[in-house]
Amino acid sequence: MMRKRLFFVLTLFAMCSLAFGQKKFSKITAADFATPSEAADSSVDAVYIYEIGDTHFDASGNGLIMKTQVKVRMQIVTEKGRDYANRSIVYYHNPKLSPSQNENVMNIDAASYNLVDGKVVKTSMSSKYIFKEQTTDKLMRLKFSIPEVKVGSIIEYKFILTSPRYADIPTWVFQHSEPVRYTYYTATIPEWYKYHVELRGSSTLKSKQDRTTLQVMLRGGTVSLDATRYTFEGENLRALKNEKFIYCQDDYAQRVDFELRGVEVPGEVYKNYTSTWNDVRKYLQDEYEMDSRQKIKNPYAEEMKSLDLEGKSVPVKASLILAFLKSKLKWNKEYKLYCKNPLGVLKEGKGSNIELNYIYMSMLRDAGIKSTPLLIRARSKGRLPMTYASIDKLNTFVVAFPDENGALLFADCSSDYGDVNVLPDDLMAEGILYDPNITKTPNEGAVRGEIYALSDIRGNATNTRINCVVTPDGQLAGQRINTHIGYNALSYKESYHEMEDSLAMIEKKEKGLECKISSFRTRNAEGVGRAVEERIRFSKETIVDGDKIYFNPIVFADEKTNYFIKPDRVLPVEFPAAQTTTITSVVTLPEGYVVEEMPKPETVQLPGYLAVTISFEMQENNLVTKYQSIVDNTFIPATEYANLQEFWNKVLKINSMMVCLKKS
Repeated sequence: MMRKRLFFVLTLFAMCSLAFGQKKFSKITAADFATPSEAADSSVDAVYIYEIGDTHFDASGNGLIMKTQVKVRMQIVTEKGRDYANRSIVYYHNPKLSPSQNENVMNIDAASYNLVDGKVVKTSMSSKYIFKEQTTDKLMRLKFSIPEVKVGSIIEYKFILTSPRYADIPTWVFQHSEPVRYTYYTATIPEWYKYHVELRGSSTLKSKQDRTTLQVMLRGGTVSLDATRYTFEGENLRALKNEKFIYCQDDYAQRVDFELRGVEVPGEVYKNYTSTWNDVRKYLQDEYEMDSRQKIKNPYAEEMKSLDLEGKSVPVKASLILAFLKSKLKWNKEYKLYCKNPLGVLKEGKGSNIELNYIYMSMLRDAGIKSTPLLIRARSKGRLPMTYASIDKLNTFVVAFPDENGALLFADCSSDYGDVNVLPDDLMAEGILYDPNITKTPNEGAVRGEIYALSDIRGNATNTRINCVVTPDGQLAGQRINTHIGYNALSYKESYHEMEDSLAMIEKKEKGLECKISSFRTRNAEGVGRAVEERIRFSKETIVDGDKIYFNPIVFADEKTNYFIKPDRVLPVEFPAAQTTTITSVVTLPEGYVVEEMPKPETVQLPGYLAVTISFEMQENNLVTKYQSIVDNTFIPATEYANLQEFWNKVLKINSMMVCLKKS
């Protein structure tokens, strides 16, 4: 975050003594090398024996300095687990600033322990195994490698991270991809600093708050300063393993987040940061100069006249402008929330999404369309906090603007194939309007008050029409036309252009559809545009058994995979977008055959989330099957997992239905 920070000349005489927790750990003995019980789970590569941390404030020459002390002990279970001996710490470091203004990692100590001939052998890490690299203009990465680590080894490491950036108390994560036997964390915060503190996750932790007192020298005198100590303790935390249908697994780990909401120092004016979303807006206005960025001159004012926007609707105007801008400027693959000068990208011809978005907003303004940033946290970074307004959790924005009826539309310049209300997957996140007065139309999709859920944007669909015949030799032969709209079109285009050539695409489709493709063509697979069409001519095997022929009336199943086979799940299920899939198949029966067995129409639902229907009708010698799948809510909580499993099993049965034809 590019944030102005306040520093005060203070001297801290006394600090509460550091206590890593009530539970004490003795020196490592031979008994500690027994195979851990957690190793019975083949997915476990290592075990955290303990992870202990403490954040507190000490005096420094130019103010208070924050120190976070970390101590970890782990046992390595598999060969893959040896990677835990290679650790890295990323911290703020701007070479243009003085050392006192940067963070630093100090007092690194690490060792491995092995059992050799019944004796514990310790191998300490020397400084030659510690490396630093400046990864960006403001971030440093410190890496260290613990030597002599084998399967069965125990490793131990500790370090201190010092920081003058009191606004950035690090998030403490208790739960990891490996099981944790014991975790303990304390944070002691002076009363001058007011933080939002949010404990997240589903594991059970002991937690408490205690009041304590610090003796501080202020303006030559000693004063007592109240402080709050937060303490968290947990045991036997289950591993948080990678799951499908989740955008940010870390978002659901057991953790505690801190975000500065205000600073109140005696004799100083109270500085408020993020008590409310209006505070966040004010901060962005003052510190990020968002108002002035939205007033930049349209660099394409003259060229826009060729777009012939007069008399067109807002969505059409916005789409034409977006396509035009993308023909002029390219996205540089960066998402940002702050930029100095959006017009600076014109010379290079590319820029971050918000630099392009600011220019897009200037073009919308000249077309008579009001717009404002929708401030978001990308899906891959996790959801916005549930209990407080946040500046730290925001990391970019998309452009929001009302149509003629006041309904909000959204766009972003980062995708080659995006459009109005067609956003990249990672940006279909939760957001807050910078100008909440951009429209007076109620937000039907708002969640948790002012927060918009962009994954609930409607109009995403795939419509499939199949016309085929059952040939005398027992094959289905015909044509399939797929029309993808909205997000579904964007996804198709991205997948299409990832393939080396059309031959590779055909081979991939033949494998997935289990058919032979004799012709393949697409329409509108390039650039901006909501709909893309794909046509294939195919032949597909049926099951022939004597005078009977069996085939799937959908022809190509919509769903064939059971993604939800685990007995339980602690994480929610997140689908990409609200969308509808419709398949209409018309199968012409071969002469001399009649339908002997026909599946019954069926509807299955996970109320409020998902629904699938299928129906059948004979029209002369044609079997017409209509199938529809609806994703109405993209976020399914873990409490619904058992119902989701039941629903999905029924969906798979629907997709595997068979029609039996018999020779008459």
